[in-house]
Amino acid sequence: MKAAVKEHPGPGFVWKEVSEPVPQAGEVLVRVRAVGICGTDLPIFDGRREVPPGLIPGHEFAGEIVQLGPEVQGWRVGDRVAVGLVKGCGWCPYCRTGNEPMCDNILELGIHIPGAYAEYVAVPQTCLHRLPDHLSFEEGASVDPIASAYRGVRKVGVNVEDTVVIFGPGPIGLYALQTVRARGARCTIVVGRPEDRGRLEIARELGADHTVCVPEEDAAARVAEYTGGRLGSVVIEATGNALALPDELACAGKGARVLLLGIFHNTVTLNPAIIVRRELQLVGSFCYSWEDFEESLQLLARGLVSTRAMVTHILPLAQLEEGLRLMREREAVKVILRP
Repeated sequence: MKAAVKEHPGPGFVWKEVSEPVPQAGEVLVRVRAVGICGTDLPIFDGRREVPPGLIPGHEFAGEIVQLGPEVQGWRVGDRVAVGLVKGCGWCPYCRTGNEPMCDNILELGIHIPGAYAEYVAVPQTCLHRLPDHLSFEEGASVDPIASAYRGVRKVGVNVEDTVVIFGPGPIGLYALQTVRARGARCTIVVGRPEDRGRLEIARELGADHTVCVPEEDAAARVAEYTGGRLGSVVIEATGNALALPDELACAGKGARVLLLGIFHNTVTLNPAIIVRRELQLVGSFCYSWEDFEESLQLLARGLVSTRAMVTHILPLAQLEEGLRLMREREAVKVILRP
């Protein structure tokens, strides 16, 4: 099979012929039918995120089982599956209580172990979810970012009384928007930058009550205007840019929950006085559990979350480099590749 692998040293990738993986005990071999390019893949290919040499990235994917390894139960060749990236140890207190992202020995497909920018990938059966027949493989490959947003939204307990302010109209932010709307949030406000104008339009199409474009508009002033001065009861950080944190905290009302979904690659100096004076609750959310993924798959299957406006480009795997360019230059919201 052909697989995209990282060059060493320096950024970039090359195509290499590698042998077909063999499923070990408790694993299945999945033929990859669709795999999404995630924002966390970009620093891997750019050389800004350290990964094992020769790693095959790709963790947002769906396909069909073509081979069963020893000790696999409950699965058959031909089953359609969506695959979560989290592989916990299975025996620590976190794994045993369904909190696999906190496992001290966590492994993530496409980040620590071989992923899905390939025709076939060996997958632990503990990462598998049945893909309903009425969902496409492209939709199955989209459950990962939905679950990443869903876990955080669940943790802060968004409800019908909440005004939710979302910073960052990328895939995670837009799926967070759909998730909070599915939970009945009273008002939703999405904040982006001038380069996000197209994505802010998508946010409006997905039901956002208001959008704000910074720095052309003052985010806190606009949110205050839209909320009668009360600001947001929930603020969601989905930019991955630590420099946005002061604006995000300024949009948080008294007693608000501030959810950090972004993966940060920079730092910022922050005065925590506003956290104290407004009694803000800061909640981090990393990845997702098996249950988070399954519940997100059901949201998609029931039509409460949609990929329609999200998947803007579908390309063959051989055009991975073009897909990465589209993502870097923000010409795409989500790129799906087909091996």
